[in-house]
Amino acid sequence: MNLMSLNCRGAGWPETVREISDLIRLQRPVLVFLSETKISDKRAHDLRWKFGFSNAFGVKSVGRSGGLCLYWNNDSRVTLKSFSNTHIDVMIQNAELGDVEWRFTVFYGNPVRSRRKLSWDLLKFMRKEYNNPWLCAGDFNEILHATEQFGGNERQEWQMEGFRETMEDCKFVDLGFYGLPYTWDNKQQGGNNIKARLDRGLGDDKFMECFDNTVVNHIQCCESS
Repeated sequence: MNLMSLNCRGAGWPETVREISDLIRLQRPVLVFLSETKISDKRAHDLRWKFGFSNAFGVKSVGRSGGLCLYWNNDSRVTLKSFSNTHIDVMIQNAELGDVEWRFTVFYGNPVRSRRKLSWDLLKFMRKEYNNPWLCAGDFNEILHATEQFGGNERQEWQMEGFRETMEDCKFVDLGFYGLPYTWDNKQQGGNNIKARLDRGLGDDKFMECFDNTVVNHIQCCESS
């Protein structure tokens, strides 16, 4: 079962929509999560036809920032549990994976550093709600270790520690990755260039027991990341 998570940095541009469509045709994912769509929930919902999906759930952007959307087809039973401007939480059953119902949370960490603790508090609260195998994936807007960033000011230890503590409380394991080490690039030149691994997949202990062969591949994109 193939899932795709993209920070699309705005899904209103024809070039971005075209690139996402091409990636979907190439990768053939069962579910697709887009963050930072920067469009209305209606527009995000309408794009399901362009992307080749039967179903969609969108969270509208606030002004010209934010916005989330999840796309899937009828071969997966997806039940919405909760959502906000930083997450969509669903339960999934898919014949390809047997009868097990597992939890998938698509996540966008608060981009404001001083408010990122709210993101960690949300995950800790969600940990208490259900006991299904849990996969959480998306753009966390934070790194776990200083080595996950290239260039720019050194990340404060307390920022990373907050993320690490949340992973421990939620019993999450970092699923690792194949491909390029960074998922975000500020696209500036020379000494002003900054790269970081802000996107990742996290599985809890029960998810790892059920799906221990899960792998994460970093896909190189031009318009999205």
